[in-house]
Amino acid sequence: MNKKGQALVEFVLVLPILIFILFAVIDVGKIMIMKNHLETVLATVDKNTTEINDKEYNITVEKKDNFIYLKSCTSVITPGLNRVLGNPACVTTSKELKEEEG
Repeated sequence: MNKKGQALVEFVLVLPILIFILFAVIDVGKIMIMKNHLETVLATVDKNTTEINDKEYNITVEKKDNFIYLKSCTSVITPGLNRVLGNPACVTTSKELKEEEG
């Protein structure tokens, strides 16, 4: 029996799964970082904000009723995962605009 050949075959069978998992972790990490960034930016906006200039993310601002929504999208590199997350994967965060007292 050739043990080296068996190990090579097992490695070749498992390698695509490991690569898929690696790319999926990268994609989910990118999305989580983008969500965190949107929430950080959201903490600084007020009711007069209409546009956000951000070099790293293309952030769109939408106001509806008494809420402000920030949305940003990123491409998904993992094959198959783009069917679950969508391609591009978009993240939206929102907050309620409170009336100023005074």
